[in-house]
Amino acid sequence: MRDRIKVAKIVTVAAVVFLFLLVVSLCINLVKLTKASANERRLEAELARLNESIERNDATIDELKSEEYLDWYAREYLNMKGKDEEAFKPKDN
Repeated sequence: MRDRIKVAKIVTVAAVVFLFLLVVSLCINLVKLTKASANERRLEAELARLNESIERNDATIDELKSEEYLDWYAREYLNMKGKDEEAFKPKDN
C-alpha cells in the first residue's frame, strides 16, 4: 500500500514538473513568435520600400537610355550637333 502511495506521489510530481516545463516552453515560444512576427512585418515594409526604389531606378534607367535624352545630353554637355544643324555661339561683349 505504501509503495502505491509513493508511486502515485512520484507520478504526480513528475506530471507537475512536466506541465511546468510545457508552460515555460510555451511562454518562450510565444515570445519568439511575437519577435518573429514583428521582424516579418519590418522586413515586408523594407521589401516594399526597396521594390519602389527599384521601380523608380528602372524608370530612370529607361529614361536615360532613350534617344531623346542621349540627344539632349550630347548637345548640352558634349557640344555636339545633329545632322543638318547649325551651332550658334553667342557673341562675346
